[in-house]
Amino acid sequence: MSDKSLIDKPVRRKTLAEQLADTIKDLITSKKLIPGEALPTEPEIAAQFGVSRAVVRDATRILMAWGLVEVQHGKGVYVSQSQNEAFGDALFLALQRNGASVWDIEEFEQLLFPGIVGLASVNATDEEREHIRALAEEHNTVYRQYIEQYWGSKEEPPEASQELLEFSRKFYTAIANATHNKLIQQLAHPLQQLRSLRSWQESEEETLETLVEWEASFINKVLNALQSRDADDARRQMQAMMVLPREAISVMKNTPVGETPLIPLNPREAAQRSK
Repeated sequence: MSDKSLIDKPVRRKTLAEQLADTIKDLITSKKLIPGEALPTEPEIAAQFGVSRAVVRDATRILMAWGLVEVQHGKGVYVSQSQNEAFGDALFLALQRNGASVWDIEEFEQLLFPGIVGLASVNATDEEREHIRALAEEHNTVYRQYIEQYWGSKEEPPEASQELLEFSRKFYTAIANATHNKLIQQLAHPLQQLRSLRSWQESEEETLETLVEWEASFINKVLNALQSRDADDARRQMQAMMVLPREAISVMKNTPVGETPLIPLNPREAAQRSK
């Protein structure tokens, strides 16, 4: 047996602040402290755990770094809401720094989304199916209004496209929530934050009505897959409809994450090539 030491340094013991932070973390993760609830005051925590107020302040800083609490000046320390949005922002920044493209997001979605729809097709409640259908109808209405207002326009206000994108995100997030899978539900919002709109170059043959019909057809195919109540069938339907033409993939690969790819095909041509 080798007499070589497995470690060069002794195991570091946790400080009182770290131990206190761990205790409060356990109270939060076990939902004994819920989002929006105020923690006891600094003197109260110090007295309850038999530590100094300096230890409580250090523990609070640790909890803030973990994203579990937030300080509201003049009010106190509160359990923070879900960190999904902050996680999404951090993920987006990491992808930007890594030089990710729109295709990186799309390719990942092509792997993940069919499975999500398949799971939702068997796990969604009747109420959730109705909610998703209502969101789909709302999305189609907003999309039509958007196209009617900015058809042929070379410049669209950012707030208009952002509103459309938010409706799309709500629709797909609702589907993820209908899977009833906790991990998918947690990842749904931050992953949807990475989504961006696509812009298809118009052709002389393309009309406002055909563009609106194409978008509605895409959404309806998602609804039909959900209504199948057959995970394998729903997954196959999604895999088939998410195939993109080579031209679209090429543009997406050269479009930085967060920007809108301008694809040199109109939707009807893309749909035909993806069959």
